Amino acid sequence: MTLRTREPAAAVEAGGEQLSDAPGKAGSDSSAEALFKEARRRRRRRRLRRWLVVLAVLVAVIAAAVGLIASIGGAPPRRAGGGAHAADGGTSAPTAGHFTVRGTGIGPAYFGQQESAAIPSLEQVLGSLRDAAPTPSNNCTIDSYLHWPTMTAYFDNQLFVGYSTGSLDGGPGYRDIPNVNTVAGLRIGDTLVQARRLYRSGLRTSLAQGGSWFATTPTGTLAGILTNEVNEHTPAPRIAEITAGSVGCPAASP
Repeated sequence: MTLRTREPAAAVEAGGEQLSDAPGKAGSDSSAEALFKEARRRRRRRRLRRWLVVLAVLVAVIAAAVGLIASIGGAPPRRAGGGAHAADGGTSAPTAGHFTVRGTGIGPAYFGQQESAAIPSLEQVLGSLRDAAPTPSNNCTIDSYLHWPTMTAYFDNQLFVGYSTGSLDGGPGYRDIPNVNTVAGLRIGDTLVQARRLYRSGLRTSLAQGGSWFATTPTGTLAGILTNEVNEHTPAPRIAEITAGSVGCPAASP
């Protein structure tokens, strides 16, 4: 008895060649590659999200540090911008040689204070002196004065009555220029234009003594000489010194 063998259902005759009807290898490889690429994209997205979270935390930490530094204070105060007029009042403690002057005194020292109390108060701001005894003088509205490297204090009848800074104009008694500003922010070396922005209608000028300036503040008048006359434009007139109260004669006073 003769038995016939049946071709496997998985194959067919086609042009003398036997073809398999099982899934093709190329199709399997393509699906695996697509899955691999999708997994790789997901990993990249997860990594990107992690880095964004880290960056946000770093920005928050830096912002908090900057806020803390600002809250505890930074460099000595500079001018209030935009021409805003700040009142010259109150006292200011020195910071690394920097101090603030008012129309009525310096630091805790004020005009009308007894000489014996004013000198220690001035030393708190300007530094101690080996010899704190004022030098007698017959210069108009004062009868004695006391020099510091950058400032001079004036006395009359044993009362503190005025002060003057070192001057850009030089001349007799020339002293170093202090790191000083008024409460409004005016500094030695500022232009007359800057002074007008700060004091506005409170600022007056004069041709006396080669150019003088006066600023009215809530606590008294500040004054001084200029580097050149007010009607000169080249170079621009600048604040050469800052004085207040009685400073002898000739003095930059109205």
